[in-house]
Amino acid sequence: MFHVVEDTECIRNLVEVIIQRHGFETMSFSCSEEYIDFVNSPGYSRPVAVFTDVSMPGKNGYEMMSIVSRLKSGLKFVVMTGEPGIRSEYMNLACMYLGKPFTLANVAEVLSSIFRCHAFSPEEENGCCDSDSRKIFKLDNWSCPHRCSDCSSDGP
Repeated sequence: MFHVVEDTECIRNLVEVIIQRHGFETMSFSCSEEYIDFVNSPGYSRPVAVFTDVSMPGKNGYEMMSIVSRLKSGLKFVVMTGEPGIRSEYMNLACMYLGKPFTLANVAEVLSSIFRCHAFSPEEENGCCDSDSRKIFKLDNWSCPHRCSDCSSDGP
């Protein structure tokens, strides 16, 4: 199960379809507040990861990740953004970064890496450093919040 938090309906639907075509279930949410409400509900089920936009009305994705991380520690986030940079105070909340515009192959590669991390634990080499848009955002000092050995700033 993956969760998708994206205010732009066509992007939210596209990411959902890509995830579903790879054999995974999805739940989607149109804003941060809707997702936070779900996380606090009795119907919450922990996903493999949350794909989230950061530029949304109301609480932005950074604020949402911060709140949800306090409620559900260890949750993995994939940031989807067209912003030219990542706010430094939030960059260590996310496991992976997906720059917009992205291709179907970009999403599939990130999905595969994040699932491998989930299935084999963050300590196993899973190639996530080469799967996302981290280099585009110049995240040289980034380190995986889950201590992924091949994603730390002193890794390859």
